[in-house]
Amino acid sequence: MEPKTPEPIIKTIPSWRDLARWTITAFAIWLVAWLLWRTGNQLLPFVVGLVFAYLLLPLVNKLERWIPRWAAILVVYIVGLGIVTGSILYIVPPAIDQVNGFGKSLPEFYKNTLEPKINEGLKWYRSEVPDEIQEDIDKQVSKGITTLKENATNYVETGVNGILNGLGVIFQTIIFLAGFLIIPFWLFYVLLDERKGKAALIRMIPKAVRTDVLTVLSIFDRVFSAYIRGQLTLGLIIAIMSYIGLWIVDLVMPGEIPYKLLLALVAGFTELIPVIGPIIGAIPAVIVGLTTSLPMGLVVAGLYIVIQQIENNFLVPRIIGAIVEIHEAVLMLLLVIAGTVSGLLGVIIFAPMAAVARDSYQYITGRLRQPNDPRYLRAGELPWEHKEEPETPMPPMLALQNKA
Repeated sequence: MEPKTPEPIIKTIPSWRDLARWTITAFAIWLVAWLLWRTGNQLLPFVVGLVFAYLLLPLVNKLERWIPRWAAILVVYIVGLGIVTGSILYIVPPAIDQVNGFGKSLPEFYKNTLEPKINEGLKWYRSEVPDEIQEDIDKQVSKGITTLKENATNYVETGVNGILNGLGVIFQTIIFLAGFLIIPFWLFYVLLDERKGKAALIRMIPKAVRTDVLTVLSIFDRVFSAYIRGQLTLGLIIAIMSYIGLWIVDLVMPGEIPYKLLLALVAGFTELIPVIGPIIGAIPAVIVGLTTSLPMGLVVAGLYIVIQQIENNFLVPRIIGAIVEIHEAVLMLLLVIAGTVSGLLGVIIFAPMAAVARDSYQYITGRLRQPNDPRYLRAGELPWEHKEEPETPMPPMLALQNKA
């Protein structure tokens, strides 16, 4: 029996009805994408809800084997509520106390540490800098103060406009918080009717490209589900490791590191930011350590370097694996672009979005190749599962002839 020739991605010329349906579908997708782009900040609660859906869906599906789906969702809600309540009771109050303590310590830190340094700098400036340079600097400072006084009216007007804008921000914040209040109910229906939603989505896709569209969606699901669960798990582990590490440093070093819980929570939260997140999370701890003593600051810096090495060489390969697999230099460039375009949310999700774009591009270009191309992909064949047929070895005589 002859092997079956692979079918191309488009088997026949589509009819005008197919073209009209595809055009309407493409317009609907564009319209939804435009609305999401325009209302991105207000939809952040629902983005958080989708994250929880990714986290809770596997648990709900497993529990559904023994109990009805609605009961499985309620069980997951009760367990999640218990975890959140425990966190509020045992983590949030100490963290708030440490934040308040940090705020109260700033005046004392300024008086005992910064103010003497500033006075020393001023004494050096008056005694060491030549008088001519001091006169020029003093003139520039006086000119700046005069300009500030002349523009005081403009500053007041700007302040009034800022207050009005602030009221608008407060109103948007109220709407934003109201969105979080409806998330539990919205999430319940998302989890309850997840299969119906998938079936409705599949029916909307034209049959000619249904397998290909579902494959691209599976790429999206694969990357984001693994990335979200992995990053949250990493954040929790890094927070615990940071707290234990700072506690051990307290035991072996003279002096004390204050705000250990707060610093650990910062390290865990910044873990959500790819590449530079661990560095950002380490900076506050190192600064707090330096306020105690120089050796303490160096030891804390060494602690975070060790944690970073454990994360890169042991935790990340086992928790996230090769899902993203984008070079750090490219990630840093994309980080700047995402932060400029979409703010904090873009910084957090740009890495999985880049991985989805890369894998989808590989799949689509593979599908558009000719069937006799070894890089051709069949419908539903994922790029990382594709194995090109080995090339036929060149006969020895022909190889010698080509060399000649």
